[in-house]
Amino acid sequence: MSTENFTISIQGDSEGYVTFECPYCNSEFKLQAGEYQNDDEPFEELFCPYCGLAKEKNEFLSAEVIEQAQAIAYNYMVEELNKTFKKMQRLLNRSKGLIKIKMDYKPLKKVATKELKDKDTTETEFKCSCCGRRVKVLYCAGAAKVFCPYCGVDI
Repeated sequence: MSTENFTISIQGDSEGYVTFECPYCNSEFKLQAGEYQNDDEPFEELFCPYCGLAKEKNEFLSAEVIEQAQAIAYNYMVEELNKTFKKMQRLLNRSKGLIKIKMDYKPLKKVATKELKDKDTTETEFKCSCCGRRVKVLYCAGAAKVFCPYCGVDI
């Protein structure tokens, strides 16, 4: 069995921020795409800016990104199955001899994928004094703390 890698592109908002979702409290927040993808300063986990809990960074992908990944994987599987069945159909329908086998198949249909694009929203941008990275969160009057998603300190 082989491993396939797929790339999912997300167009950030007008300032280059992309939406993430906390796996604990389900709160949405935005991170600057350039900071998130910076290979010079790699990181393995993120902290939720709202509840402060940490988990592996892939656990913070939004539901929209997960749906897109599932659709891309499904479409790849459909392509592979359609190729296999078409090849099998050609081989069986060519058979000569006493017994003739005829195969028909109806190709599987792919699911629609959509362009992922973040919209401009009303979050407040915060910059961490410890690591210098930025986060956008919905900052309400009742919110007491905002945690840095990268280093976990109270901003």
